[in-house]
Amino acid sequence: CQQIHIGVNQLGGLFVNGRPLPTCKRKRIIELAACGVRTSDISRSLKVCLIRGGVSNGCVSKILGRYYRTGAVEPKAVGGSKPRTATPEVVARIA
Repeated sequence: CQQIHIGVNQLGGLFVNGRPLPTCKRKRIIELAACGVRTSDISRSLKVCLIRGGVSNGCVSKILGRYYRTGAVEPKAVGGSKPRTATPEVVARIA
């Protein structure tokens, strides 16, 4: 049985470790950045318009950086030869 860890980011948004941000929210981040909105303002504006809370500055920066580097909006594939997993020990240590 796999344990699921739900956390709260710096803006009060809920997240599940290992679950990527939905594509619609990723596209909105990119649209706002294309209009010249700063990263911190993007995260704050998403906090206002999303029911479950905002998206952290780090999350916004990471999505934009990957988009500028590769042009990809979709999250990276999870799995492969070395799947990325957050074990309960790792989650406890980070927390």
